[in-house]
Amino acid sequence: MDDPLLARAQLAIEESQALRTTRRALQAQQLHCREALRLSVMESAMYLTECKAFREDRE
Repeated sequence: MDDPLLARAQLAIEESQALRTTRRALQAQQLHCREALRLSVMESAMYLTECKAFREDRE
């Protein structure tokens, strides 16, 4: 017969490992989203600069 305390400890360890795995996956996803956002902001700034230069050239 298994010790109930040992079984609970084993379950807690497994849940902790699952949570760590989930946390790492979420951190990787957050990093990817942050990089995509930075790229979008940079592209937006580039387009605004190009539009401004185009308007100045027309004048």
